[in-house]
Amino acid sequence: MEDNREAASRRELKAELHRPPGRLERLRDRLERLPHRVFYIGLTLFTFFALSALIAVDFRPLVSLGIAEGPRAYDLGDVAEEDVYAPRSVSYEDPVATEAARSEAASQVPPIYVQDDSVPGEVTDRVRAFFAQIQEIRQSGAPPEEQVSRVLGVAPFYLPEDVARALIFLEDGELREAEEYVIENLEELYGATAIADDAVSESPATVISLSEGRARLSDAARLDASGELANVVEALSRGFLEPNYVVDRAATREAREQAAMSVEPVTGTVLQGERVVARGEVIDREALAKLEALGLVRTYNPWTVFLGVGLIVAAELGIAWYLMDRFGRRLIRNNLHTKLVLAALLAILFTALAQIFALAGFNPYLTPLAGLGMLGTILLGPRLTFLMVVITSINVGIIADNDFYLTAALLLSSGFAIYTVVRTRSRKELLRAGLIVAGVMAGIAFAMSLIGGGGLRVAAEQGLWGLGNGLLSLMLAMVLLPIFESAFNILTPMRLLELSDPSNPLLQKLLREAPGTFSHAMQVGNLAEAAAERIGADTLLARVGAYYHDIGKMEHPSYFIENQIARSNPHQALTPALSVRVIQRHVKDGLDIGRAWNLPQEVLDIIAQHHGTTRVEYFYRKALKESPPGTNISEADFRHVGGRPRSKEAGILMLADSIEAAVKAMEKPTPKRIQDVVDQVIRQKLDDGQFDECELTIKDIREAGEAIRDALIGFLGPRITYPEPQDQKKPRVPAQNPSTG
Repeated sequence: MEDNREAASRRELKAELHRPPGRLERLRDRLERLPHRVFYIGLTLFTFFALSALIAVDFRPLVSLGIAEGPRAYDLGDVAEEDVYAPRSVSYEDPVATEAARSEAASQVPPIYVQDDSVPGEVTDRVRAFFAQIQEIRQSGAPPEEQVSRVLGVAPFYLPEDVARALIFLEDGELREAEEYVIENLEELYGATAIADDAVSESPATVISLSEGRARLSDAARLDASGELANVVEALSRGFLEPNYVVDRAATREAREQAAMSVEPVTGTVLQGERVVARGEVIDREALAKLEALGLVRTYNPWTVFLGVGLIVAAELGIAWYLMDRFGRRLIRNNLHTKLVLAALLAILFTALAQIFALAGFNPYLTPLAGLGMLGTILLGPRLTFLMVVITSINVGIIADNDFYLTAALLLSSGFAIYTVVRTRSRKELLRAGLIVAGVMAGIAFAMSLIGGGGLRVAAEQGLWGLGNGLLSLMLAMVLLPIFESAFNILTPMRLLELSDPSNPLLQKLLREAPGTFSHAMQVGNLAEAAAERIGADTLLARVGAYYHDIGKMEHPSYFIENQIARSNPHQALTPALSVRVIQRHVKDGLDIGRAWNLPQEVLDIIAQHHGTTRVEYFYRKALKESPPGTNISEADFRHVGGRPRSKEAGILMLADSIEAAVKAMEKPTPKRIQDVVDQVIRQKLDDGQFDECELTIKDIREAGEAIRDALIGFLGPRITYPEPQDQKKPRVPAQNPSTG
């Protein structure tokens, strides 16, 4: 009857310990089994389309389907059908003020003058052509008055009637002299100086005005001839004289264009809630610029926007692919596929949050991207999180109408969040770090507003939005952290603290079912923590790994010597081969129980590797001793199969577990004997190659051994031996075979 109740109790315990895996566990297992290349391609495509859609698609009801209109396609001169208010504060380029400022700058540039060497030749040609026409008129045979009239008609400038009459009645020889004098005087003048128009106020010393040039020609004419001939030469020379110091139109236009373009655009500011256009008002250039800056004008093709966003997202994911392909195992040590899925989901989640905030009309500086920095650092580590933060900051800036002041602010605050929480070990520390991040975000938002040209009042308001951003980020991190911890089975410092609590249900079951193993686990936890602290390993992981490393002994607790108090040793009825199978099985049972209880992979690795591939020495020697001569005993059958330690914490636990068991078996431990045991265990493990795949160096192993030795000496300090009553005899306790695992 007693045996039946005990058997039933064992069946209930087994059913409770070996829970069937849930949907999330099965999903994570499938993810980890996928081929790397197939997984990377699938995750990249999923992330690409998700991010591209979140950034580029207009999610307002029916707009993306084309059933309803998005922002109105206002044009210059249109009449507003409704009042339009600014959903947020924004700076815009004022086209009217900018054009006025540039026109003013261009008008301040004086004309650029140049000496035109083609003018003298052109003037000479016109003089010769004019005299040729005079000859034709003189030879026409027309009446003299008609000839005079025709001369006045062909003259290219005002010609006094007396000069015209003289041109008709001069002798042929005198007419030829007049032509020669005019050409000669003009050529001499052009050869000596340049002629500028009288309107030119400033000119070089080698340039004279048109009036002065004509005065010089008058003097030359009086020197060359007299009477009517002198009058003709003077009139024609003065009339044909043209400025050859002229405006260089191309150079002047270029200089004025450069001066205009050097003027920075004049910017204005639209405050949140300000009315941009009133109903019935005609859309002018300034109003149109405000509407475009606020994104309230549909001036783009959604397909070209999607193409542009797709190219940006493709570049982001290309960089991420390269980094993960090159450094993936350095960034993520285990559960690579599961953690990459988590990274992609976090990036998508916070991009979606930014889109929701934009659609709701919230101030963009309220977007809680610092929450991504906090969550990602705790769940995935700072390096991978920084890559996620850079990508998501760019995406949020694009969503906020290409506001890269916002991108810079979010990138700075999220980077500071990573730095702040990287060493956070508890939720209380996370709360303190989040409050610091909120203050920093307020300062960054204030500074960005000042850089953008806002006044102190506007900057102070923006700083308050930044403070709200930090507080919202903290709340998101606090709420989402336990959800992602559980769903993705991620080991975080907070979860380690929860697992290290002795009141944890699984540890309580260990205490009830295998109290000796529980005591051993607590002791090994103290030793492992001391060693981890000495060499700079994760002390909390070493302690938690020690607490759970022997949970598999709950399946058959009586087969392990620490639980055989006041019990018989069942190994006495078993062959060494069967006994070693029971001892080896506690590792497999521990993994099954750990998976059923959703223990993190890092702890499962420690459970699997805490014995490495060491030999179960006691039963191996017993098998050699009891086997008939000539029997072949396979050493491999007596070795653990969990694999050699790979992490520092697993290697430390192997040392602490072996040394603690060996010291506990000593009758009178002394510091010298403890030191000998430590040296012997380290030497055996090294000779057996147990640390060949571990991250521990020889120096680390020695220092860890010293830390374990010091801790053991402290635990096993001298005690007073109390004398026994003379009439009481010491009971004899029969020796039992050790059967530790």
